[in-house]
Amino acid sequence: MTKNNALLKLSDNVKLNRRKNPIAMEMARTKDYYQKTILEAFMTYIPEQAVIYEMDSRFVSHAIYFLKYGHARQVYLFETNRAKYREARNDVQRNHLVGIECLQPNWDTKRFARWDKDQLTYVTPSPADVIHASEAAIEAGLLLKFSAEVEKYKPVLWLDTSSHNFAEIAKWLEKLHYRLQIEQNDQAIYVSQETKEAEEEKNELEAKLLERLETYKRQINQLQQECEQQISHMQSEQAKKLAVMETEHRAVVKKLDEEMQLKTVQVKKIAAMETEHRAVVKKLDEEMQLKTVQVKKIAAMETEHRATVRRLEEEVKQQAELAKQHEQETKQSQKETREARQVVQHISDALNAEKAMNHDLNKRIFALLAEEKPVLLTMEKRQTQQQKELSSLRYENRKLARNLTIATEKYQRLNDTKVIRVMRKYWNFKKKKKIEE
Repeated sequence: MTKNNALLKLSDNVKLNRRKNPIAMEMARTKDYYQKTILEAFMTYIPEQAVIYEMDSRFVSHAIYFLKYGHARQVYLFETNRAKYREARNDVQRNHLVGIECLQPNWDTKRFARWDKDQLTYVTPSPADVIHASEAAIEAGLLLKFSAEVEKYKPVLWLDTSSHNFAEIAKWLEKLHYRLQIEQNDQAIYVSQETKEAEEEKNELEAKLLERLETYKRQINQLQQECEQQISHMQSEQAKKLAVMETEHRAVVKKLDEEMQLKTVQVKKIAAMETEHRAVVKKLDEEMQLKTVQVKKIAAMETEHRATVRRLEEEVKQQAELAKQHEQETKQSQKETREARQVVQHISDALNAEKAMNHDLNKRIFALLAEEKPVLLTMEKRQTQQQKELSSLRYENRKLARNLTIATEKYQRLNDTKVIRVMRKYWNFKKKKKIEE
């Protein structure tokens, strides 16, 4: 893989286009950011999460440094030349820097354009917290293009004092109550006195807030200790109650299990009796079917007998000799009919006995069920009552646990706020001061 000689690689792997200007040549020599020592020295005067205007696209390394190490929220890089605009935008996109936006300004109309794939979009940049103007930008009068913004928002100004018209800029800054804070190698930081006074007031307010927060913290700690003691006491009492309830519940469950076992034995006995009863009924049904078949046979025999009687009556005259024999047959047939009638009577008696037996069995089953029903109902009531008590105790336990989690969350949230962090820094500073004294 061939090395790309057109790119300039810095110490933190930032890759920039190798331009033909003194700034790029200096970075190629040092393999680091341009004016890095000045950047490190001036970072203390640049606020956190600041919006920074970089007026010269040659200082793209400054814009990257502001975003990566100055914790800037947004950096706007201005360039009127289209070719230089493309180079600066390519440097930003190559290093995947989202917080830097390249804009092509029209200083006469004060409109700012952004090119996205040859499509022109006009945007309005956010008000600046810091403006960095190089020698070329000051001499071109670009800083004065933002005179209204400077007078309104009072941003921090990083200026190159080697420009030939800097005396006019210095007078203008003096009218706006800007004061020099630091100067190094013709690079100077100017800060408005109004913002400085506002910072002092802010520091006093922070000190008062720290005192109040300290008292609040003591009160919160006391409340937390009291809440923890109350919660631990309530939890111990509830644990004792739950242990007693659990022992009672286990005893009741054991007793119910024993009673249920007895009931299951009785139910099994009743089921066995029912199976025996069904077998007897089935057997009687089979006997009834046999008796009905016999009755049908007897009825058929009676019809045949009547036919024979008629036939014999007709043949009496012709067969006088066979009269005695016919009488014997009729007697025998009458005897059989009597026996058949007796059999039918026995079948009807058996059916009546079966009905009586079924009635007695049903009475006995219903009596057993009536005896066991109140016991089962009382057991069910006791079980539902115990379940209600257990559910109420669990609900109270959950409620207390939820209150504890809410209190701990509030404490942690308050402990993680910016004010508490500032307060911790203040305490550490105070401790160090006491130790030094």
